[in-house]
Amino acid sequence: MPDIPYHVNGVEYKRGYYFANEIYPTWASFVKAFSSVVDEKRVYFSKKQSGARKDIERTFGILQGRWHILQQPARAYEVNHMKRLMYTCIILYNIIIEDIGYNIAENDWVYEPTVNMQNTWFERCDARNRRARELRDREVHEGLRAELVEHLWSNLE
Repeated sequence: MPDIPYHVNGVEYKRGYYFANEIYPTWASFVKAFSSVVDEKRVYFSKKQSGARKDIERTFGILQGRWHILQQPARAYEVNHMKRLMYTCIILYNIIIEDIGYNIAENDWVYEPTVNMQNTWFERCDARNRRARELRDREVHEGLRAELVEHLWSNLE
């Protein structure tokens, strides 16, 4: 996952995240709804998170039904192939949305990989292991989720 720095309530996070349900592990790369909610903030967050996750699932359902994309488990694909498939899905979905007259928000960032092939094999392995540890960091997961709860609650209209 590329570095895509962003801020939530003044706290900087380095990498993006995926909306997930309770079957996924508690990693920094997944933002899950709360399984047991005790206050209004968490109820509101869980409702918003679940709604956004379902929208994304429906989007891929449309693409899968129309073009039979992702008919096999993602583990069967190479990483670069999967990345290209995801970009293709996003582009196709945007074309569909544009075709029916909805507006598309433009991203203010562009992913441009800067792979330095001069790194040694050991350096690349160390970097991969470091990224894997960062993506699985439970503390970052809990912190991000708490900041997102506060952000949503403070912007409640």
